[in-house]
Amino acid sequence: IKSLFFAFIIVTVSSYMGINTSGGAEGVGKSTTQAVVISMILILVSDFFMTMLLNALGII
Repeated sequence: IKSLFFAFIIVTVSSYMGINTSGGAEGVGKSTTQAVVISMILILVSDFFMTMLLNALGII
């Protein structure tokens, strides 16, 4: 369950950053770095809350 949600986060953030990229090759590099950083932060935060939720429901 969690891995599918994490994949959704990565795809959504990467697509959004890719569509809104400007500035040529330099812009692509900056957007890629931002996408990775934002994805990792969102995954860490969502992992915490999903673990708490699944633990409270007795699934984990």
